[in-house]
Amino acid sequence: MPEINETQLKNQIKERKFSQSYLIYGNEPYLKQHYAGLIAKKCVAEGMEGFNLREFDSENANDIQELIDSTDTLPVFSDYCCTLIKDFPLAAMYSSDKKRFEAWIKDMPDTTVAVFRQDSDDINPKKDAKWKSVISLFSKYGSVLRFDRLDRTSLSKTVIGGLKKRGAEIDRDTAFYLIDTVGSDLNILLNEVEKLASFTLGGTVTREDIDKICIKSLESNIFDLSKSLFSKNPKRSFEILDKLLKDKERPEMILGALAGNFIDVYRAKASVASGESADYLQDIYNYKNTGFRLRNAARDAYGLDIPRARKCIALLSEADSRIKMRVIDERTVLERLITELYYVINGGEAL
Repeated sequence: MPEINETQLKNQIKERKFSQSYLIYGNEPYLKQHYAGLIAKKCVAEGMEGFNLREFDSENANDIQELIDSTDTLPVFSDYCCTLIKDFPLAAMYSSDKKRFEAWIKDMPDTTVAVFRQDSDDINPKKDAKWKSVISLFSKYGSVLRFDRLDRTSLSKTVIGGLKKRGAEIDRDTAFYLIDTVGSDLNILLNEVEKLASFTLGGTVTREDIDKICIKSLESNIFDLSKSLFSKNPKRSFEILDKLLKDKERPEMILGALAGNFIDVYRAKASVASGESADYLQDIYNYKNTGFRLRNAARDAYGLDIPRARKCIALLSEADSRIKMRVIDERTVLERLITELYYVINGGEAL
């Protein structure tokens, strides 16, 4: 069977018509974990997990023969037995013994369901011939599912649907605001949906509700910090920095996120200066599903010229070097950086 999608998998589960093997990969950890667990749960009779469910990861299996043996057993008082195999180096296994590996995947018993969940998010069959061969093999004799991070529109639908199931409501723009506030990690986002549904007692979720109870992502806090610099509110910038450090965010991560914002600013300014819109750079710099970052950057840094944008990036690079040298206190480096950025943004010179 070729690569299948989420809807096709749901139909398989509903009809209890399972493939003998599933290869699940991609860069969305929540969906990979959710559906691998759901397949295992639905194909094994309740109460018989001790007999019919076997789980392996890269630390508790010694070789391929142990895995083969686990998928070659008959179920006990159940239609299926299931082997859940997490993050195994399948490409390396395939390369080391291609004939044996192919025979294993091809000849699994009809009563076996083997689920291979790859936690690594850097599998790219277009660039890796070994993984291309493995995926082709599973496509021929089993099912392949690729779960990648959802775009903002899909995430907003998930938020709206999740709240609706819990008796609450949210409009599309407010759903986008929630995503921008807590980030696009689906696991975190669904946790915040649970909190909002309980907090609003089945009512309509507002931005004020989100601000009151939801935890902001690092990216959201850094966006607020940058915005406060461009809106001439350095006090707010220092308050956000202080909170991030108290929350034990790593200084290098704070600096990296801040640098990302200013790179967005520079790219947006350069695009507009060349006579294009900020959106022009979406494909060039792979802003897939995040083009709003460029538009926000162009709007917030409207009065900043390109030379000063370059100076800001230079200051960020210098701060990065200071932090890596670990000679100066990291808080001091970041506080000085914010001060210098503020002066450059507002037409002054760096200290």
